[in-house]
Amino acid sequence: MNFKQNRSGIVVSASSAAFALLLGPAHFATVHADNFNKRAYVGIGVGVTEVDPESSTTALAVSDDSDVGAHLALGYDISRFLTVEGYIATLGTAEVEFLGTDAGSIDYTVYGVSLLGYFFNSQSGLTFGDDDVTGLYRREGVSLYGRFGIGHLENDSERVDFRRDNPNHAVFGLGLEYGFSNGIALRAEATAFDTDAKYFSVGILKRFGDASAAPSLAAAAPLIPTVAVLAEPEKPAAALPEAVERKLFNPIQSPESYFAVNSSDLTPETMRELDEYVVLMQGNSLRMQVEGHTDSDGLEAYNLGLSVRRAEAVADYIVGEGIARNRVTIIGYGEARPASNNDSEEGRALNRRTEIELLSPAEPQASL
Repeated sequence: MNFKQNRSGIVVSASSAAFALLLGPAHFATVHADNFNKRAYVGIGVGVTEVDPESSTTALAVSDDSDVGAHLALGYDISRFLTVEGYIATLGTAEVEFLGTDAGSIDYTVYGVSLLGYFFNSQSGLTFGDDDVTGLYRREGVSLYGRFGIGHLENDSERVDFRRDNPNHAVFGLGLEYGFSNGIALRAEATAFDTDAKYFSVGILKRFGDASAAPSLAAAAPLIPTVAVLAEPEKPAAALPEAVERKLFNPIQSPESYFAVNSSDLTPETMRELDEYVVLMQGNSLRMQVEGHTDSDGLEAYNLGLSVRRAEAVADYIVGEGIARNRVTIIGYGEARPASNNDSEEGRALNRRTEIELLSPAEPQASL
């Protein structure tokens, strides 16, 4: 009885194409390379396999080509786009029969190295856009990736004679990864080891070390408070008149809004508080200055921009609820005005906030 592996002749050409595809984003990876923290990780997983040895005679046939597999992976994130990973996996067995009678089984074990290319992230969008400030820098959120690699196949059988035409193989895969802020990630992937074996797996991995801070923006603002007027958000606003800087005694309790790490999204609780605030403010003509703040994590220039975006989020919401746009201005202070210390998570949470200051009504202009 003799089986042989079904080795494909397209390994060289397909490997070259996949290598070029995965390295496509590498040109863009250098843009913010200094800001990316390279991290190692370890991962494990299980799945179902399909193995398909080729028989040299019609008397021998595969009676069961499905089994359960498991794998262990060690990886290293080398850039926002690329990860290198070593793996070892057991793909189970292929059950063989001879003229309808059980003849034994062939075990499959593979190991090798792969290159993973990340193409899309739910927080960052398409990687080729090169505007990522969150997801792939920190490997957080949902990411789509492709895999290409090379490896070695080992087989074993106690009862079936077999011959390996070529123990080396190319690896191709497509997967989804969901990363958490604590370095843990979940994966689901479909992987093909040439034409002999397929592996559909789910797994978990843990990255070690601190995630990258968000990179500075290409056109970062100076490290001073930046003021913008909502009526013309695309242009830097001129300095506010001195009269505007005279803040009134606040007879109305303005809400403070708090934000998640690296986010300018309003929470449902914040929106409820702002709804109540809008009702109070519709009974007067006072102007509002929305002031955005951040904690001290990340680059100072990025935090300044994030504080402006937080102020814009609050301002856009209250304008959408009925406050006249010309009554609202925004200013971002970045990490310059903390409400608490940044040495603890509780303190940093208090610093990720916006505040609303009331200003004197605009003076009416005389008609000519």
